[in-house]
Amino acid sequence: MSRVRCSRLWLPMLVVAALGLAGCAEQTPGQASAGDTATQGPGSSTTPAPSESNSGSDQLAELDYCSLLSEGELDQLGLKAGQPADGDVSERPNCRWRTKQAGGGYLVGVAYWDDVGVAEIPNADDEPVPTTVGNHEGVKFQAIGGSSSVVALTITDSSRVDVIVTGADSGEQQDELVEQYAKIFESQLPKGGG
Repeated sequence: MSRVRCSRLWLPMLVVAALGLAGCAEQTPGQASAGDTATQGPGSSTTPAPSESNSGSDQLAELDYCSLLSEGELDQLGLKAGQPADGDVSERPNCRWRTKQAGGGYLVGVAYWDDVGVAEIPNADDEPVPTTVGNHEGVKFQAIGGSSSVVALTITDSSRVDVIVTGADSGEQQDELVEQYAKIFESQLPKGGG
């Protein structure tokens, strides 16, 4: 897939998210966390178990991304229930969550790209920075003039899962949040990089 086509798929979701959060000034104090893993760890949500015959990337295509966070995790993180994103990215497995704050907050999104790897990031403001989250290699970058922070996790050479945070008060806070959410979501992905 060309870099231009990929940009047309992901960029509309980022632009809509950024515009929808314009003017948000309030913050929800605290740190993003999956909760007490002794009572409510990753996988405690209603995430459907993909069939055993599928590879890791096929499992990701079947996953209900909006069920990645349980009700308890949503409450602890201060997020509303997830909804699939609108626009071109809606053709891909995805979900987005908004903070519960009235008149403010940020948006968290996750999307699976089954045909575009981390080497083909079309909408990064600067060169993506290599990172490791749990068992997955990936890259971190800013998009849309710094209004979004993204961690793209490598699944295979030609597939990835993006975690995005848009609308936080500062780029620094957005970077911290995207790293925290990437850890939460990564813990529920198939192990290894493909």
